Amino acid sequence: MRKVLLMSMLIPALALAAEGESLKQGLMYLGAGLAIGLAAFGAGIGMGHLLRGTQEGLARNPTIGGRLQTTMFIGLAFIETLALYGLLVAIILLFVK
Repeated sequence: MRKVLLMSMLIPALALAAEGESLKQGLMYLGAGLAIGLAAFGAGIGMGHLLRGTQEGLARNPTIGGRLQTTMFIGLAFIETLALYGLLVAIILLFVK
């Protein structure tokens, strides 16, 4: 399974190399796509878990809704920052030669 996944990721890079682009540039595009894709995927999972936990806590004890909401927004900001780091890595891979 890992070999199939690795080959399916390398095919676009090899196709760019066949069109006259360098293999290094193709792998940079692949790395940039993986960086932002995995960062967005991880941030989505993290936000889902955070929101689920907040809703469960609110359902169990509605009187602490304000404190839960404040903590939730702080957590969402930290999770979104991690996604922005993935975007930054992707931009660096694309524009630094």
